[in-house]
Amino acid sequence: MFRFPQLASIKAKNYFLPTGKRFASIISDGRGKCDEKFDTSYKVCLDNDKSSVKDVTMENVRGYEFPKVCLRYGREDAIQHALAVGIDESYPNWAHYLDRGNTSFQILPTFLLPVANQILLELSWQSQIMPTERCVHGEIYVKLFQPLKPDGEICFELELVDILDKGKGTNFCYNFHGTDAAGRKIFFIEYQIYEMGVRRYSSPGGQGKSAHHPNIVPLVAPPAGREPDVVLPFTAVPFDPKYFESVKSPPKDMSLFATNYHKQYYAITDKLRPEPRCHGRYYLGAVVQNILKYFGEGDVSRFKSVKTRLSYPVSPGETILTKAWHLASYIDLA
Repeated sequence: MFRFPQLASIKAKNYFLPTGKRFASIISDGRGKCDEKFDTSYKVCLDNDKSSVKDVTMENVRGYEFPKVCLRYGREDAIQHALAVGIDESYPNWAHYLDRGNTSFQILPTFLLPVANQILLELSWQSQIMPTERCVHGEIYVKLFQPLKPDGEICFELELVDILDKGKGTNFCYNFHGTDAAGRKIFFIEYQIYEMGVRRYSSPGGQGKSAHHPNIVPLVAPPAGREPDVVLPFTAVPFDPKYFESVKSPPKDMSLFATNYHKQYYAITDKLRPEPRCHGRYYLGAVVQNILKYFGEGDVSRFKSVKTRLSYPVSPGETILTKAWHLASYIDLA
């Protein structure tokens, strides 16, 4: 499901390729022990002045106030993300994504997802709130209240929505409320992690009863009996044989969005995933830019929200076919 606000058009300008590097860092808001900066590939500080996340468990997490996590970013980070999800010179208005000097520079909404994913990964490593094994992406919803600025600071405030017993597994449902440095509301992300084969306590149904939460944004089913208006292909990045070398000792000074940083593309390998899989947040970015390209002339100001269910793994080099239906003010996807 992909929604647009009222459409408008803009013109592309000449661009120049980025030179040099800029490293993104996730920082704290200054509470408690979180007054130091940390590189995104190294560590995210999640302590606050009331308690440490290492003491948080699935039993006491409800109502826990997670510390705010802020990201300082620049145009180089946004360019790296745009390149990673397939934007090049064939893209309408490509200069708005690849030219750091463009006066109408734009940032894809999926730029937010690597940060949200990193925060949840750190939660699973630093606390007992979320298991580290047998977990996969479930559903993701992203809504922008206003376009991201070309550079600056955005803050992620995390809350647990619920832990839902889904019969064959457990859904961990989180919301991220995003603001800028001045506290203005910028975005909202609904992020669900699914634990396969384990049933945990769930409210309001309890153990053994599949539960749903009324505040979770629903998916929209494709229209029955109607052929899609367009089928858009995207081929995921091929597997890099150096992946295993870099994932063991990732550079501590590399941006979370860098195209030569393999975590930009590949999920962590473990017993559940012995072979590399492409990140859902990576190929969701590819789908979003494809839809913007076809229906929105490559203009991110036309984006309002997107909701997706990541129901099957995507392997490196695999081609994804996105079926799209144009329904009134939004695009339905399958």
